[in-house]
Amino acid sequence: MRPGERGQAMMETILLGLLLIVPLVWALGVLAELHRGALGTTAAVREAGSDAARSISLDDGRQAIDAAVAAALIDQGLDPSLAEVTYSIDPAFRRGGIVEVQVGYPVSVVSAPLVGSTSGPAVWVRASHVTRIDPYRSRE
Repeated sequence: MRPGERGQAMMETILLGLLLIVPLVWALGVLAELHRGALGTTAAVREAGSDAARSISLDDGRQAIDAAVAAALIDQGLDPSLAEVTYSIDPAFRRGGIVEVQVGYPVSVVSAPLVGSTSGPAVWVRASHVTRIDPYRSRE
C-alpha cells in the first residue's frame, strides 16, 4: 500500500453508500406516503358510504358523508381540506337505493424523511365505494 492511499477504500465506500442510500430512503418515504393516502381514502369512502346508508334522511346522509370522510382522513394523519369528495345519493332516499362515494387525495412526491412534504408535483390517490341504503331501517 502506498502511503498516500491510506483510507481510500473507506472514502469510496462512504461516497458510494451515500449515492445509493439517499435515493432509496427518498423512494421509501414517497411510497409510505402513497400507501397512507390509499389507506385514508379507502377507509373514508367505506365509512362514508355505510354511514350515509344508515342515515334517516337525505340531509343526514350528506352530513354523515362529510363527517366520516373528515374523521377517516384525520385518523390517518391527512388533511381533510385537501380531499376531493364527490357523492351521489338516491334523491328520494328510498330503501335499497344507491349511495356512491368517491374520495381523491393529493400525495406530494417531493418529500423527504424528517423534512416533510413541500409544494410540488402530486399523485392523486382515489377510491370509490357503492353501497345500498338500508332496506330494513325505519325512516321515522
